[in-house]
Amino acid sequence: MIRSKIAFILLAAIASTTSTQAIDWTFWNDDKDSTASSGSSAVTETLSPEALSSMMGSDYMDNVKKMLASRSGSESSTDGSSSSNTATTTPPSSNDASASLDTTAPLTDLAFSSSSSLDLEVPSSVTVATHAGATSTITSTYRNWVGPWSQSADSACYREAHIMDTCPSNYDRNDATNTCWTECPMDYPVECNMECIQQNNDCGRQVAAKVSALAMSTLSMATFGVFGELAKLGKKVTWAVKCTNSLLTVTRAIIRFMRNQATSNPETSTDKLLLLLYQTNNVVTDLPIAIYACLGKAVPSGLRLSQGLMATAQWILLNILAYDDSIVSSWDKFKAFMEGANFTEAASEITDGEISDLETAMKQNSTCGDDMRSLTNRVWMTVNEYREENPAISDAEVRLKVSESDLVMYDIATVTNNCMSQMISQSTQATAYKTRETLRKTFGVIIDDLIKSGKSDNGTSIDDKQAAYLWIDNGLTTLSVTGLDPTDLSTLLSEYLQTICGPTRFMGEIDDGNEAATLGMNALKKAFKNTTISWTKKGDGAVIINFTSKDTEDVTVNIMSGGDKIDEIDVAAGATAQWTSNITALGGKTLYLDRWRPGFLGLPGTGGGSLVMWVPIAPQGGHLEVEAQLNVS
Repeated sequence: MIRSKIAFILLAAIASTTSTQAIDWTFWNDDKDSTASSGSSAVTETLSPEALSSMMGSDYMDNVKKMLASRSGSESSTDGSSSSNTATTTPPSSNDASASLDTTAPLTDLAFSSSSSLDLEVPSSVTVATHAGATSTITSTYRNWVGPWSQSADSACYREAHIMDTCPSNYDRNDATNTCWTECPMDYPVECNMECIQQNNDCGRQVAAKVSALAMSTLSMATFGVFGELAKLGKKVTWAVKCTNSLLTVTRAIIRFMRNQATSNPETSTDKLLLLLYQTNNVVTDLPIAIYACLGKAVPSGLRLSQGLMATAQWILLNILAYDDSIVSSWDKFKAFMEGANFTEAASEITDGEISDLETAMKQNSTCGDDMRSLTNRVWMTVNEYREENPAISDAEVRLKVSESDLVMYDIATVTNNCMSQMISQSTQATAYKTRETLRKTFGVIIDDLIKSGKSDNGTSIDDKQAAYLWIDNGLTTLSVTGLDPTDLSTLLSEYLQTICGPTRFMGEIDDGNEAATLGMNALKKAFKNTTISWTKKGDGAVIINFTSKDTEDVTVNIMSGGDKIDEIDVAAGATAQWTSNITALGGKTLYLDRWRPGFLGLPGTGGGSLVMWVPIAPQGGHLEVEAQLNVS
């Protein structure tokens, strides 16, 4: 309670704006034990995030400490007394608010009646983070392993290809055609010209005649199917539900960020917490989108947390900081919160059935649907931000920038992996891993389509990417609001995701382990049976393979990375050998071992078995050791 009061005093003073009216911070009616704040004067200065960011100097912090000490003492001495000067607020209507979006006027006039203010000169040198540069608030809640190996449904897949001057990671370059071709993924680790084929298969010459046009058409079919299914889901979403869910999603995310910050750094002051929030994706991207949704307006491609949105954003943030999870503890309180933010129309249009779904969403621990929708928002806004900064930027350049972002390298992996607990509770662990893979492939299709300029592959004649984004957003809103089992969503989409093999993306940073599932290791047939691994994400960056032969013949082991042969090693019968490399060279790719052994009439063959696993990227170095046993087969 004391913390909430201190937060309220400081933050309200910081966020004071042009009106001389005061906010009734006890804005919900069912808190009968709360009393409104009072005071004799009003602070009228509006402080933007630029100004807030600039306040982080030592002089400001000294003044904050003095003010906190003064105000907390004042509060404690007056807690038991009542005041006749009850604070009130009369925000403008939703219509008035929406009308101000195209101007520099704030949506809501914030003011705080107090007897003191921050007597500081505030420079404006620091700006709010950009969509691409915002700090991600996503944290891992479930151990991230590659998962158990499973046989792919198709015998082969077409390799995704793009015309590019520079290839992203997980792509091979063909200089002759100026194209980048995807490296073969875990499901199809053997490269075979334009295709990737299953483990233990050999590349047949007949596939070389297949043309890339078929691959490109099947890629469009995959996009068509995914967007079509998401569009069907999205038809169930009303404007009021979208508004409410958007605001609920960002509120819960901000609360989680606050709690994580309190856990990792308990000494974080409330004012610093507010400054940190203005650098997060929740405030930079998700909050403005929620405000637009609640005003019934389409999200513009160049959305920013502008002055027109600032006051509403500040009001929302300050109340979340002051009241924490009380806001989402019941529908009545959240409805009052919406009305306080001038989203009365949306709050009043929610039906009883929709309220029931939203109450369920408030109580559930899983944020799977919320976070997937937030990721889509970030991809959409980031791509548009790149195009606004450089209108001449090519699709290839956008693809390269996105592929190298933390969004693709880490965040999508973490969000989809955080769904594992929910998915395991609703199915089996094996099914959950397959579902996670389908969700990741779905994100790949979505990202690829949003990156491309011009017409969308979403199955209509529209040229506007915004319509495609809306289909995705509405579909994922349904998942978020209704608690639709991600496994069900996976079933809807999986049939469209089999014909094209994009790169193995969204694996993220893999947690420590020595089980086969840690890196998805699989020894097919007898050649590498009883092989073991040990992986740590912190380490010296070494990859060490120790071969121990129990075979009666000398053999050669082909070593392939990302589908390409990079080396071979001879292992004598009954002997040992060692092969070494590093995470820098092999990280983010499949590692495939194929044994050549004399067979019928002494001719070498590879039919006896193979070994495949994923070598993770490792920002902390990583260390992989493989004890590879070679057997008679």
